[in-house]
Order: sequence, then structure tokens, then C-alpha cells
Amino acid sequence: MQIGSGITERAELLEDTSLSMEFTWAELMELSQYMGTMRYRKGATVFREGDREIFMCIVVKGGVNILKKDEHMRDIRVTQIGRGKMIGEMSMIDSCPRSATAVAVIDTTLVTLTSDSMKRLFKEKPAIGIKVLQKIAFSMSQRLRQTTGVLVDFLEKAEAGEEEE
Repeated sequence: MQIGSGITERAELLEDTSLSMEFTWAELMELSQYMGTMRYRKGATVFREGDREIFMCIVVKGGVNILKKDEHMRDIRVTQIGRGKMIGEMSMIDSCPRSATAVAVIDTTLVTLTSDSMKRLFKEKPAIGIKVLQKIAFSMSQRLRQTTGVLVDFLEKAEAGEEEE
């Protein structure tokens, strides 16, 4: 993991994500002042299920696997998150421990926003903070819709299997 990168570089990285549709260049530059950059090698853990550190990330290069422990404490891949998508945003909303583990699939660059930086953003630049919050809500809504679809498919297969018995 490496932290650093300049404000302009972060804004340029963010410009190549879905945020660029919601934010002007000037807003991306403002937002980038509150963010950091982290780089992970393939196989490195971004965060673990149960961790309490509160921050969210936007994948700007590479990708991460999201893993969840099963009843035997084995890591099961739930999904893969690619460029332009958020991870860790749930912790920004509920401040609860991480519900899953995130591991870099390949060498990966993330732009990060901590809880403290988000609070500062709301205080100093509330209009941009609201846009970030809207983006988080949209991302969580999309994931919930996707999860609901997967759950329905699973339940239909389970029901079909019961009918065959």
C-alpha cells in the first residue's frame, strides 16, 4: 500500500470514473483535496471483514474481489469490483465493522475518502458533500437491486429443487 499522489492527479483519476458525470472539473479538484490515493499489489488486502477503520474507495485502476466468510470460515468471492466503482461506502453510512473483505485482483489504485475527511467536506464544502452522499446512496441502491436479483434466482432454483424431490 502506498499513500500519496497530488490533488490534480487524483482529480484526473476521478475524472475517468462515474463521478465525472456528476461533478464538474472544479468540483473534482475540490473533492480531491479531501481524498488520498492508495496502491495495492495483486493479492494485497484493502480491508478485512470485521475491520473497524472507516473509509471508502473508488477503484481508479485495477479491481478488487469482495470476499465473505461462509459458515466454515472460508472466503467466498461475492463479486468483483472494477474501475470506476466504489467499495467500503457502507461503513461511511453506518460506521459498523466491515461486512466483507476486499482483495486486489491485480495491481490496483484506489482513491480514498476517510470518515474524518467526509465530515470536513460536509462542513467546508456542503454542496460537494451532498453530491458524494448521493453517489454513495446510488451505489448502494444499485448493489441492493443486484443482490435482490441474485437472491430471487437462488430462491427460484431452491424451490425448483424442492419440487423435484
